[in-house]
Amino acid sequence: MCTVSWAHQGDEFDLMCNRDERHSRSRASAPVVSEMRGVRFIAPADGDHGGTWIGVNQFGVALCLLNRYEDQSEGEAHPYTSRGLLVKNLMDASSRIEAQTRVEGIDLSQFQPFTLAAFEPGEKCLLIEWTGCEMRVGDGESAKPLVSSSFDQAGARDSRKRLFEELAGASGGSADARLLMNFHQSHAPARGPYSPCMHRDDARTVSFSYIKVAANSIRFFYFADSPCLASFENADEAIRMERSN
Repeated sequence: MCTVSWAHQGDEFDLMCNRDERHSRSRASAPVVSEMRGVRFIAPADGDHGGTWIGVNQFGVALCLLNRYEDQSEGEAHPYTSRGLLVKNLMDASSRIEAQTRVEGIDLSQFQPFTLAAFEPGEKCLLIEWTGCEMRVGDGESAKPLVSSSFDQAGARDSRKRLFEELAGASGGSADARLLMNFHQSHAPARGPYSPCMHRDDARTVSFSYIKVAANSIRFFYFADSPCLASFENADEAIRMERSN
């Protein structure tokens, strides 16, 4: 369960993600700088399977995965591989297209359905969708914000998309980091299952990730709690890495 939004500024971009989980899930580990096949990347680690749902590498390529609950198989005794391990294995990709090509070469039947958003400096968001039956690739810009909910997918998506459009409209139709932060911290229309900062009896937004890819640097700010409790100014505490151009 996630809510993802982003904003481009030329060759730079801001990417934010609320991760929603049931209370029964293990706590994730905070992001660290790691290396895979000679490529440095920053990503948190899922507490149950060791994969990740979001990360960015030294090239400024960022990946973020959302579950597709509307396509997910329930009650089947199938030994699915954790979708987070797929994201982790792609963290050395040098471009969105490389990530796409590598996903195309994988037997996706081992994974439950997902939406993988791929970002690259100066390029539009690329969506790679696995429905459980077919893989689809498309432009993610018109789908912003991306929303995944196990409670009411259509209701949560429509509510959060409407709020995002209202915030963007009030700022003249454009989005920046401040608008994204306001959106991810919001309890509109009410503190509950439909607000971007989600709170339910059985689940809530458990973490907030903010990736900023700038001209020569990359920052990953991570807050291990509901974003309504986070301070935007604390982004100075982010993990930093030089960007390879």
